[in-house]
Amino acid sequence: MLKNTLILISLFGMLIAEGNPLKFSGQVRQRFEMVDKDFTDTTSFNNQNYLRTRFAVSFDNDDYSSFVQLQDSRVFGTETNTLKDGTADALDVHQAYFKLKNIFGMPLTAKVGRFEAAYGPQRLIGAVGWHNIGRSFDGVVFNYTNDFANVDFFNFKQVEAGTVDDEDDFNVSGAYAHFSLIEGHKTQAFAIQDGDRLTFGGYGKGAISSVSYELEFAMQYGAESDDVNYGGMMYGLNAGYKIGSMTLSAGMDFVSGDDSTTTDVNESFNTLYATNHKYYGYMDYFLNLPVNTGGLGLQDIHVKMSGLKVAGHIINVAYHMFGANQSADSFGNELDITLVKKYADNVKIVAGYSLFMPDKLKTENGTSGSFAYLMTIVNF
Repeated sequence: MLKNTLILISLFGMLIAEGNPLKFSGQVRQRFEMVDKDFTDTTSFNNQNYLRTRFAVSFDNDDYSSFVQLQDSRVFGTETNTLKDGTADALDVHQAYFKLKNIFGMPLTAKVGRFEAAYGPQRLIGAVGWHNIGRSFDGVVFNYTNDFANVDFFNFKQVEAGTVDDEDDFNVSGAYAHFSLIEGHKTQAFAIQDGDRLTFGGYGKGAISSVSYELEFAMQYGAESDDVNYGGMMYGLNAGYKIGSMTLSAGMDFVSGDDSTTTDVNESFNTLYATNHKYYGYMDYFLNLPVNTGGLGLQDIHVKMSGLKVAGHIINVAYHMFGANQSADSFGNELDITLVKKYADNVKIVAGYSLFMPDKLKTENGTSGSFAYLMTIVNF
């Protein structure tokens, strides 16, 4: 017993010793939520505590690097007896990959394994960091970089069916390119193939003095079935004005819906693997598009204030007006208020309150929905 203890102490000392090439990082995030989203007077808030714990080890040199991140995601009380339940069924490998650098002496890098993928502003492929688990992909990414462009070529395995000729497998593949055209401005283009559906478009972002802009557009084509093709589109337009630490902005996000008069084309745009929590209200009524709009599409006109500093706190406010692309009716309006406090160098506290005021497309009785949360994030 003493011998084993000494070995463990020695190994731990080697890991934390100065000059050790391994780097360690982690995060513990706890979030208390009060949710009342069903638009009825007969129910009240449902309260839950979420806990996400991540621990990672990485190694990096000139030729290759590796990264492994373990994650435990749970809701307080789901293990009814923590004294007897030691299954750790909420524990998983969130990321585990290696990178090979300068392949064939070229500025080419290969990343292989399981990893988060977040491209552009995450309107189509994102890591969904708000979620208690978050999204990661199994696959490979080849990155080629020169003075003009930085391009990722990726292939993610979504389904491995194990059938003959891989005919029941499902892959997501494509390319995302960042171009160096104008200093201080982002210019990106992408193409994403998932199954028989092709999504392609572009993204631009920049600032001139105190005025900023953001533009993204995408279109979808392909065969949904023998008789129906995809034909959807999406765009986002935003403009902002910076006053000191605060930014005032306004914009519109558009996601097309299906036109019932065209039977050979499905115009509903699918947002694929997006981080929709960032865009369509923090109450998450529109996470799964087009499903959450019944195929009617979405028009989100929004105004925002971000970065307002008051007594050591940062206040962000957003107001959304949600309408349908294929209907004259409205889904409703949403107000999101967020308060951020830096508690210590590696500790942040975030509190939020959201109010959804539904219209005809969301409810008949007009009862509002509410959401409040208090989140603490500790990084190490």
